[in-house]
Amino acid sequence: MKKLFSIFTFLIVFLFSTSVVEAAENSLHTITLEKNNSGYNIILGSDKVAKVTKKTPSDDELVMTLYGVSSSETVNALYKGTNNINSLIIENSAPNKLKVYIKAENIKDSTIMIEPIVGETTIVAESVPLDKVLWVMFVLALFAVIFKVSKDISEDEDKIFIKKDIKDREIELYKKYKSQNFSTARISSNSDLRMKKMIKKIDRRIDDRLTASIR
Repeated sequence: MKKLFSIFTFLIVFLFSTSVVEAAENSLHTITLEKNNSGYNIILGSDKVAKVTKKTPSDDELVMTLYGVSSSETVNALYKGTNNINSLIIENSAPNKLKVYIKAENIKDSTIMIEPIVGETTIVAESVPLDKVLWVMFVLALFAVIFKVSKDISEDEDKIFIKKDIKDREIELYKKYKSQNFSTARISSNSDLRMKKMIKKIDRRIDDRLTASIR
């Protein structure tokens, strides 16, 4: 159990040490929605490329989460080729984290892009981010280690219980054997002391052997 406790302690320390991340200065300035053949292009104008994830609660709802980004004093919404946007809400959900809620017909079929001030336009939120893949792999590997350690501990405990059970049975057999033999044996007064010493010596050796068998 000490090994298992040590692993969990290491995991907790590791999670807390990696949870503090300094976000670079990055602001969202514009959101452009333009109609395409299947849905919309959503173009986010920001200082730098940022991590974006998206959820689609329904065909007509889209929720984007922008990490390491804050909103500028004014975020302009631009519509190109469409007048069917029901609502667009920007929420500062946490420091350096934005949520954008959009309601429009078939908004789920959208391509999300970031257009940084310096650099090229990048398509985002189209695949599972690499850091999430690595994190999942780390968690699976950690569970495998914990399972292996737990299994080894369980097997060791089973061996100890089995050896202890064997020891208890051998002791009982020896006591039964000694009782049967000395109940029928006739020991003279001259050999009584010698026999008692021999019995004590045999008991001590048997006890030492049985004790060593459970280590």
